[in-house]
Amino acid sequence: MRRGTLIWMVLAGLAVFLVVLALYLPASWFASLLPAQVKCREIGGSIWHGECLGLQLQSAELGDATWNLSVGGALTGRLRGDVDLRGTSVALRADLDTDFNGVGELRRVTARIPLDPAVIPQIPANQRGTVTADIPRLVLGAGPAPRLVQGFIEVRDLRQVGTQPLDLGSYRVEFDGNTPNGELQGKLRDIGGPFVLEGTVNLTPPNAYLVQGRIAGRTAQAENIVREITLGAPPDTSGRSEFSFEGSY
Repeated sequence: MRRGTLIWMVLAGLAVFLVVLALYLPASWFASLLPAQVKCREIGGSIWHGECLGLQLQSAELGDATWNLSVGGALTGRLRGDVDLRGTSVALRADLDTDFNGVGELRRVTARIPLDPAVIPQIPANQRGTVTADIPRLVLGAGPAPRLVQGFIEVRDLRQVGTQPLDLGSYRVEFDGNTPNGELQGKLRDIGGPFVLEGTVNLTPPNAYLVQGRIAGRTAQAENIVREITLGAPPDTSGRSEFSFEGSY
C-alpha cells in the first residue's frame, strides 16, 4: 500500500470518528457545565437528543426534561429543536429557533407553573396560584426580552395564604401578535374571582411595562381593597375605578 493512500485512509477514518463523536456526544460529559443551582439526578442520551431525569432548580423538584436539537443548526450558531419538561406540578414545552444568546423565536409554547416560593423563590412567600400559557409564537430580542407575542397567559386561583388568607381571583392577558409603534399590547381581563377587571398590559422595549385599566369589587371586602389600590379614586358610572402601575423587568 502506498504511503499516500495510507495517510488518506487514516485521515478519512479520523474524520468519520470525529463526525460520529459530534453526533453522539454524551450529555453526561457536560453535566459539570450546568449552573450551580441546576442539577439532574440522571443525565442520558446525547447533547443533541437527551434527557435530564429528576431536574432540580435551587432544590425544587421540577420533573423530567428532554430535548431534541439540530446538529446542523448548532454548526451555524442556531439552537433549533424542541424542549419538554414534565413534572407533577410543572409542565413546559417549546420549539426553539434562537441563537446561543436566546435571540430568535419560540413556537408552540405551552406552560403550567405553580406560583409557589418552593418553585419560584422570587415571589412573595404568602402568595399561591398557577400560571398557564399557550403561545403559538414568541419573538425574543436581546436580553432576551419579548419583541412579539401571540397567545395568552393566565394566572388562576391567585390567593394570599397564611394568617390572613385572601382570594385574589383569576386573570388572563391575551396578545394578538401586533406591535404598534414597537410596543406589545395585551388585553387584560378577569376570568373569575372577587374582582371585575379589564385593561391592557403594554410592554415597551427594552424592558418597561405598564398595566392599566378599570377595576371593581364583587364583594364588600373586595371593594375595600379596590379603594386601597386606587387610593380612593371615585368610580365611574359603571362602578369601576381606574388603576395603573408600571415598572421594568
